[in-house]
Amino acid sequence: MIWKSRVICLVAGVLISGCATRPANPLFTDKADVAATKEIMARKDQIIQIPTPITDGGRPVLLLLHGATDDPTEMMDIVREWRGTYDVFLYAYNCHIRVQTVASDFVKEVERLKTANRFHGPMTIVVYSYAAIVFREAVISADDRTVFAGVYLIQMVPTAGGSFFERSIKNPLLAWVISLVSHPAYAENPWGRFAEQLWAGAGNRKFYSIIPPDHMHTLCLEGDPHSLAGVADEQVRERYRNGHA
Repeated sequence: MIWKSRVICLVAGVLISGCATRPANPLFTDKADVAATKEIMARKDQIIQIPTPITDGGRPVLLLLHGATDDPTEMMDIVREWRGTYDVFLYAYNCHIRVQTVASDFVKEVERLKTANRFHGPMTIVVYSYAAIVFREAVISADDRTVFAGVYLIQMVPTAGGSFFERSIKNPLLAWVISLVSHPAYAENPWGRFAEQLWAGAGNRKFYSIIPPDHMHTLCLEGDPHSLAGVADEQVRERYRNGHA
């Protein structure tokens, strides 16, 4: 998609800001890349490190979260662009299970890799679309506030406040029925209780107490079909704005 390519370019602009030079992409062994791709496509709710021949350690960390897709390799353009500069990791999850479970598993994975000293430098997390919901739920629900302390966040066209596609799920009974067959639709329902927990009130305040606005970049594009910017309801628009601080 053309608009997705534009977002990738914007991410590159954010990551390169403040850097004088960027090393060329190193070559990778086919065997290592194939093995990593198999791990990614398995979508076992694990953080997978992308292979690199650079082993000096101490490089900054780039942790990617894909959207609501069965093909997590949608993030590979960013991987190819930045694995020569960052230690790149990808959280490959199954979007068809409850978002609370996905987020809880993500917290456990981050804690596991921190304990194993796999993250050597400062961390930037890049979330794409639906992954903004996964990450926000992870930050808010984590018992240990230090898990994501100091993290920098880049949101690529996030489904902040929910998704425009799910705006018709206003009836609570209908929302409950849909939640039984589509966990992403439940999570993206802008009228639901879950959206309120993430994008308003105490949940919103906790998120920004851990990830302050000056640690965030949000990349939006005109024509994003999920955007709630034009919804008439002020409460929904406020939740949308709360996701773009």
